[in-house]
Amino acid sequence: MKKDGLLDKDLLKQYYSIFSNKNNLKDFKSYYLAFVRFINQNREFFTDTILEKWDLNVLITLNPDNYLVKNPDISLPLEEKRLRGDYDDIDTLVMSIRDTLWDMITIYSGKDCPITPNDELRYILLKNNDGKEKLLLECAACGWTENIDGNEYNDPTGTVYPVNKKDLERYFLS
Repeated sequence: MKKDGLLDKDLLKQYYSIFSNKNNLKDFKSYYLAFVRFINQNREFFTDTILEKWDLNVLITLNPDNYLVKNPDISLPLEEKRLRGDYDDIDTLVMSIRDTLWDMITIYSGKDCPITPNDELRYILLKNNDGKEKLLLECAACGWTENIDGNEYNDPTGTVYPVNKKDLERYFLS
């Protein structure tokens, strides 16, 4: 995975090529799918353990047609500059990819985080090991999680999924 203490240079070259391919930047769906392809083509680096550790295992299986938000908080023409950083290891690269994918699918609640007030809470769907689902609000910056009623969530953990419009309708119209 590393050569001379650095992240594999060929892997980084492939990563940076996402931004030089204009077809990847023509729209958010193409951009999202470019990251998914990159991960799937490099599974020797993006192991199941790494994907699960950073919740990418969920994000790379989503159908972007069902999850992409209309106006993500990123600018495709500026992505190369924003993401052309130095990545020390696979974890820092995965975190950057995860955050970028979340930026394209996050539905925000309009409510500020009580811990980091300048960060808006996003809707998430928590699926517990017992098969139950719960709609929650989460701060991407600090991890604060609360129930829809505003009380801190301290119940069982599970797998975090993004929420799409149909999920919100199901919870708020039922």
